[in-house]
Amino acid sequence: MIFVGATLLSFPQFLNMGNQTLGFDTSASLSGGDAPAAVSIDTLTSAITGGPVKVFSAILRMFRFYFMSYGALIVYFAIIRQVGRAKGTNNSSTGLNIIMLVGGFLVMNADVIGPKLLVELNLGSS
Repeated sequence: MIFVGATLLSFPQFLNMGNQTLGFDTSASLSGGDAPAAVSIDTLTSAITGGPVKVFSAILRMFRFYFMSYGALIVYFAIIRQVGRAKGTNNSSTGLNIIMLVGGFLVMNADVIGPKLLVELNLGSS
């Protein structure tokens, strides 16, 4: 219980550790800055001429902050569910909570995983 409490006190470090463990280079921070996300029309135009993988990559790159935030929320829910399981207040399984945890990290890195998955499944060329 103390470990989970310490994890929630340093949630960005927990997310960074999980990303590094899974081999991603995305980093989480509570002070991300005030600069808006930049979208370039030239980048989107060149992606359209580059094929389906480039278009998919450009779209995921445009919405990367949404996916990072939503993935972090899924990770948080997985931790809270596991704490509830430890207290006996919910009936979730540990396996489901671990799948939610890993799935949250995968959603956080959708802009890296999505294009590679398309290429791996032979649905487009890189």
